[in-house]
Amino acid sequence: MTGIFGPNTREVLHMISHLDGLGSEEIGTVAAAWKEHSRPDRAAAWAAIWQATTPEERQAILDAAALARREAMDVALRATCSDWAFWAAAWDAAAAVAACDRIDRRHHRVLAEPLATVLPWLSLALPDRVEVSGLRAAITHLGDT
Repeated sequence: MTGIFGPNTREVLHMISHLDGLGSEEIGTVAAAWKEHSRPDRAAAWAAIWQATTPEERQAILDAAALARREAMDVALRATCSDWAFWAAAWDAAAAVAACDRIDRRHHRVLAEPLATVLPWLSLALPDRVEVSGLRAAITHLGDT
């Protein structure tokens, strides 16, 4: 059985739940990191997701990204930080987590790395193809901090 965000629902929800603990300094760090990645790299990562997924999987990935963006907007509002790049980073990272076993390490890194600056378990030693079991192990190891 898969959840609302596909087979990686647990990991998506875990990532989103950790957004609430971020403060203004961490939000700024994420926003700055997101701005360092090029638009073509992000576009290529999203294209990889589209090529590797079915329409139903894409919808689940977009739903995960939308929920992460809404949560990031709420967190930023509470922290009185208005940099939209933080919301975009949450959007991208949720998509990377939702699609993690369908995209390669390079594409996962482009989408998840900005948020991984404050949630390091998002980018822990990823294999060539990001395995859900590896992400779960990273969550177990570092995700509850």
